[in-house]
Amino acid sequence: MSSLENVKLILDLFNCNETEEQLINLYLSRAANFVKNYCQIIDIPENLTSVIEDIAVIKYQLRGVEGIKSEGKGSLSESYIDSLPLDIIQQLDAHKDDRMVDIV
Repeated sequence: MSSLENVKLILDLFNCNETEEQLINLYLSRAANFVKNYCQIIDIPENLTSVIEDIAVIKYQLRGVEGIKSEGKGSLSESYIDSLPLDIIQQLDAHKDDRMVDIV
């Protein structure tokens, strides 16, 4: 199954339109670029595909509330995550290219 199909399945978007698919593909592309930059790698290993999909799902679900930590209306209060979950960061850290050296 493709990453697009996996994300649609997770988000329960079986009958989404072309615009929604384009948006999901954009989030997948941005997530892949983030992973490459964070891990300082050129090619993404197969075992990071699910991490990219998870990041895309998180970003899709947070669209429209970027920059908002919490929101309250009457007695209802919602809090939003403002960073990636620790399990995703740990998976990315395990794939960082240690051969890359910072030049000061």
